Amino acid sequence: MPFDSRRPRAAFTICARNYMAQALVLRRSFLQHHPDHDFFIVVVDRRDPAFAACHVKAGLVWAEDLGLPGFARHALRFDVIELSTNVKAHCLALLLQRHERVLYLDPDTWVLDSLDPVYASLDDATLVVTPASLSPVLDGHRPDDIEFLRVGVFNLGFIGFRACDEARRVLQWWSDRCLREGFHETQSGVFVDQKWMNLAPCYFEGVRILKDPGVNMAPWNLHERQLVAADGGWTVNGGGRLRLFHFSSFDPHRPQTIAKRQTRYAEGERTDLAALLEAYARAVRGAGYDALSRLPYGFDYFPDGHYVSPTLRRLYASPLHDFPADEDPFEPGSRLRAFAQRHRLMGPKVRPAERLVAVDMARFGRQARILRALFRLALQVLGPNRYFTLMRWLAHASSIRLHPPL
Repeated sequence: MPFDSRRPRAAFTICARNYMAQALVLRRSFLQHHPDHDFFIVVVDRRDPAFAACHVKAGLVWAEDLGLPGFARHALRFDVIELSTNVKAHCLALLLQRHERVLYLDPDTWVLDSLDPVYASLDDATLVVTPASLSPVLDGHRPDDIEFLRVGVFNLGFIGFRACDEARRVLQWWSDRCLREGFHETQSGVFVDQKWMNLAPCYFEGVRILKDPGVNMAPWNLHERQLVAADGGWTVNGGGRLRLFHFSSFDPHRPQTIAKRQTRYAEGERTDLAALLEAYARAVRGAGYDALSRLPYGFDYFPDGHYVSPTLRRLYASPLHDFPADEDPFEPGSRLRAFAQRHRLMGPKVRPAERLVAVDMARFGRQARILRALFRLALQVLGPNRYFTLMRWLAHASSIRLHPPL
């Protein structure tokens, strides 16, 4: 059993080595407010004894030790974000064998007050989730209601479970779907582990929706929440305490930008957040962010150092290629390795890919202009009806998993 404690309450996070600074800050903040609880950090990365030795007191659990069947296959099918989210349900199921209440917190969350009211909300519930937003927002900025429909109405940077039979049924259902279809592919209707939870209130009993604005405050709900400093902490909207803030896509070297993925507020515009953002940035930098954030993700590479490209991951995930389910795809003699070499999908010319978000697209203005010109040409050649059909087909074809076998 990888989680070796029997205290009634626990919390955990999941991250790769490059997010360890954030995870350490979270762990410290959680234990500050809950010294009699357990906290674990599940490391989704290749086992690194030297790294473990540097963090021997941090409660590390390596993902390889979770007893997940076919772990190597999952480590190749999914990228780091997908794998980190898709093992969440399995971790929760293991922890609930020993603990009465368990919370999952994303590594870039920060506990600022006691979460006892959250644990208490599980007394007569199976699980507790928080909506991404408590009020409508559709103002031309991101994120908004459209994005919530795309990625899920509940943000699963926070979720809590009580040990009971219904929780076990939820976790089995959730884990099965995550490990089968938990891709970051909104065009296919899926978004890692998160979007499945839209269905949970329909299928299971005891799903509690916690509408406390002080729990899981984040860049996507700032339009409805204001902070006020009070008694060494903060209150939200002049009411309850700020208990958990989610610093998603946060840059500790530019804290006043709030987040890379939001466009609603200009840098420095949210003066009510300024002190909180600066304090978190200092904490993360002080935990070794600059060195840790540069660590490569182990499962982005074969053991001989060749890079595993995002395209190769998606082709491996496609059922149309029928790779053996009983082999380790990272091994030198695997069918995947032979396939990748045959199609020139691995080798010294295949370099690590940069992870881009929507705001990064502005860097590709020339390419965008060329594509727009090609689309205008296609419209002229095909006419409006066949052009519309082409666009719908491209939306389907954008999933590499659905492409015909090479």
